[in-house]
Amino acid sequence: MLPRIAILFCLALSAEAATQPLIDYVTYLGGSYGDTAAGIAVDATGAAYIAGSTSSPDFPVTSTSLGTPSAANGCAFVTKFNASGTAIDFSVCLANSVATAFALDTAGNIYLGIGNAVVKLDPAAQNILYNVPVGGSVESMAVDAAGDVYIAGTAGPGAATTAGAYQSQSAGGSCQYGRNGTGTCANVFLTKLSPSGSVAWATYFGGAGPDDAHTIAIDSAGNVWVAGETVSPNFPTTANAISRTFGGEIDLGPLRFGDAFVAKFDPTGSHLLYSTYLGGTGADGALAIAVDATGAVYVAGGTGSPNFPTTAGAFQTSFTGYNPNQPPGLGPDGFVTKLDSSGNLVYSTLTGVTNGSMVVDAAGQAYVSESGVAQSTAIQPTCAAPPSKSVLVLNSAGSALVATSPIPGAYLALDGKGGLYSSGLAYTLVFFSTPHAFQIEYGGGNSDAFAAKVDFSQPAGPSIASVLNAATLFPGYETPFPTGAVAPGEIVTLFGTGFGSPQFGAVSFGPYPAPILYASNCQINAVVPFEAPPGFPTFVTVQSGGQTLGPIKLPVMVAAPGIFSVGASGQAAILNQDSSLNSSTNPAAPGSIVSIYMTGTGALNPSIPDGSLGPLTAPFPMVAAGVSAVIGGVDAPVVFAGQAPGFVAGLTQVNVQIPLNVPAGAAVPITIYVENYLNGTALAVQ
Repeated sequence: MLPRIAILFCLALSAEAATQPLIDYVTYLGGSYGDTAAGIAVDATGAAYIAGSTSSPDFPVTSTSLGTPSAANGCAFVTKFNASGTAIDFSVCLANSVATAFALDTAGNIYLGIGNAVVKLDPAAQNILYNVPVGGSVESMAVDAAGDVYIAGTAGPGAATTAGAYQSQSAGGSCQYGRNGTGTCANVFLTKLSPSGSVAWATYFGGAGPDDAHTIAIDSAGNVWVAGETVSPNFPTTANAISRTFGGEIDLGPLRFGDAFVAKFDPTGSHLLYSTYLGGTGADGALAIAVDATGAVYVAGGTGSPNFPTTAGAFQTSFTGYNPNQPPGLGPDGFVTKLDSSGNLVYSTLTGVTNGSMVVDAAGQAYVSESGVAQSTAIQPTCAAPPSKSVLVLNSAGSALVATSPIPGAYLALDGKGGLYSSGLAYTLVFFSTPHAFQIEYGGGNSDAFAAKVDFSQPAGPSIASVLNAATLFPGYETPFPTGAVAPGEIVTLFGTGFGSPQFGAVSFGPYPAPILYASNCQINAVVPFEAPPGFPTFVTVQSGGQTLGPIKLPVMVAAPGIFSVGASGQAAILNQDSSLNSSTNPAAPGSIVSIYMTGTGALNPSIPDGSLGPLTAPFPMVAAGVSAVIGGVDAPVVFAGQAPGFVAGLTQVNVQIPLNVPAGAAVPITIYVENYLNGTALAVQ
C-alpha cells in the first residue's frame, strides 16, 4: 500500500486584490532582432507615437520611403498607433541611424535625436523637413508651442557655441576613456533650434569633472529647466541653491559618479537663473524632469545616498539601503523632488526604486516609473497582495501614494483625460500584451519595444493576470525567464480581477473545459485538461458574467513540474516513510523512502478522466514521462511516480529512496526531473 498524504493543500490563497486602473492595451513592437524605444508622445486624438531603433528586417513598417529595416544597418523608427492600440496608422524608419531622443509638437511634426543631430519629419512621417547637426550628443528634447526645439546632452571641447552663450567653452578637466585613453571631460551642452532648424543659441554648462544632462523641460515663459548628474566640485550653482556643496565622488574603475543637479536658464540661454546640487554622500543622478502650469519643476532619479535630502511629511523619508559604490541608475532607492519656479524646495521624497521617467498632470500629481524594462509584473503571489507598482502616482504634496499602475515605462506621456501612456524595453513575457492589441506576441531577438495605455479614470476591468503552477506559484517550468508553459494535468492557479462579476462561469484550455477546484473574484484553481497536446499552444479563457476573458496563448510542454509546500512556512510537502511530515525536527533516515507531492508531471499511463480521483488500490496510473531524482548531489532511486491515490487527477506522488551516502542536514537539496524539466526543494535527512 502506497503511503497517502494526510495534509490539506491550501490552494485558496486569500481575499480580493486591490483596485488597479483599467489597462486599455499593451502591445509589443518589434521583429526578430533587437528593438528598443527612445520616447513616446500622444496627440489630441489619443494616438500614441513610439520612437526607437531597430535592427529587425521584419520590423513592421508601412513605408520604406525613408529607409528599410535591416540587420546590417539599423534604423531609427517612428510608429503611430491608433487610439485603441489595435493597429498602426504609420510606421517608418530612417536608415543607418539610431534614435536617442524623441519629441512631438502640437502640429504633429516629429523630432528625432539621431546621435549628434536632430531630424524633423512632417506629421505623416513621409518627408524630412530638416536634418541639423548640433554640437553635442542628443539625450533629451522638448518642443515649445512655437515649434522651437530644445536639446540637452553632452559635448567635449570644440563644440560651436553662440554669441552671448552662458558658457562659451568646455570647462572639463581630464577624464579616462576606455582602459588606457584619457581626454577632456564632457560638459553639459544645451541647444535651441528655431522651427526652421536654425541654431538660436548653444551653450556649454559644467565644471571640471564629467557632467551630463539627461533630461530637459520648458516652462510657459520659455525658461529652460535641465537636470542630470555632475562629478564637478566646481559645478556652477546659484546663491539660492538647495546645496552649493558637492556631495562627493564615487569611482568604479573609469566610471565616475557624483551628485544630481537641477538648473534653470532664461529663454536666451545666456543667463543661469538657478542651479543646485541635489544629493548626498553616495551616487546620485537625475533622470527625468517635468514642469507644471505654475512653473514648478519636478525631478526624479536614483540615489545611493543615505543622507539624500527629504522633507518632513514626505511619502518616504527612510533610505532603503546603503551602497555607496553603486551608480544611480542601479541604486537602491529613487527620489522625486519638487521645486517652485524660483527653485525653493517644496517637497523631496524617496520612492524605493530608481525612477527613470516622470510626467505631471494638471493637479500636480507626479507619475514616476520604477523601471523602463517590462518585467512579469502581473504575477501576484496572493490575491491580498497590493497591486504591482511599476508606476507610482504621488499626490501634489508628495506625501502619499494615490494610485499605482502595473505597466512600466522608460518613457511616459499623459493625454489629460486620465490616460497614461508608456513605452520601453520588453522581453518575452506571458500576460504582458493584451488580446486584440496590434502585436500580441514577442517578436524575437534581444528585445522588443512596447507601447501601453492605462486609464486612471476607470477602475480595473475583468482580466486574467497570470496562470501559475499551483505548487510553485511560478509561470511555467523552472527557468530564468517565465514561460507561462503548462502541462497536461497540471494544477494551476489563475490570478486576475472580476472572475466572479457578477457570476463565475468556466475555464477552458483550448476546446477543453478545465475542472475547477476553487474560485473567487480574483483567483481560480483549476486543472489543465489531460487532452491539451504537448508541443502546441493552448488558449486559456475564463467565462464570467456573460463575457470571455482572454484568450491568452500558452505553450504546452511535456511537463512543468512543481513541488507543493504546506501552509505559509514553505515546508515542502514531503512525507517520511511512516507517513509523518518531513521537517527539520522530523528528518528522514538514509535508505528510507520519502513521498514528494507535486503537479505538472504531465500525462498518465493509463490515463484517467479529468477531474476524477486517483484509485486507492493498484494498479495506479503512472507518470508517462521519465522521472528521476537527485538528493544532496547524489542520484536517488525513484520507486514510484504516479497519480496520488485518492486525490484529484493531476496531483502526483513521487516516492524516492534516500541514498545511504547523502549528507545529513535540515535542508538537503532535492530535485525532481521529469524528462528535461525540473523543480527543486529541500528535505531534512538524519
